[in-house]
Amino acid sequence: MQANALLTQDELDFIRTMQHTSLPSPAESVSRLMVSGGSDIKNLLTRLIADEQVTLQAQFDNHQMTFPLHLVEDEFHALQLQLGAPRIYEEGPMVRPWRLTLESPLALEDDLGLSTGLWVREISFKGVLVDVRDQPEPPETFDLWFSPDNCAPIALHGILQRRTGQNLAAYNLCESQQSEIERLREYILQAHRQAHPELHP
Repeated sequence: MQANALLTQDELDFIRTMQHTSLPSPAESVSRLMVSGGSDIKNLLTRLIADEQVTLQAQFDNHQMTFPLHLVEDEFHALQLQLGAPRIYEEGPMVRPWRLTLESPLALEDDLGLSTGLWVREISFKGVLVDVRDQPEPPETFDLWFSPDNCAPIALHGILQRRTGQNLAAYNLCESQQSEIERLREYILQAHRQAHPELHP
């Protein structure tokens, strides 16, 4: 190295290492999304997303995913387009929300974390099928917590839809608690990823 060099060889090696590690991997570059278009299209898209519910839909095999689009403001007060957790549907005789069937039923919990007589067998972002235990009749409504492993408890508000068997009841989930339903959709997305790895490269 020359005597008048500003950087030592170690410093040059460190800079080269940082340059190579800061380059995005092919997977990272694929996951980055850029929306291009004229200013009229961008203004229209911004106004629609701000005022209406705009979604992005993907279809593959017999599955549909509908992603809600949101505008978020970053620390520099610039608007960014953000995808929310998807609503996952499956096609069959009719299109219905994809349901996660639990390996073993999981008790819904009250505010104190105590298990109730309602045990989740299947869950989707729209509803839940519960096994009714230690109760003569399923309640008309419930406000309880769903606490799957490796996940913070999710608040659910259920409204009885129908009894489907001797001890089974189907409930619709109220979407008034948007943040909780968003967390439920995130949980279901992770479960769908595990159940269908071929759809989530």
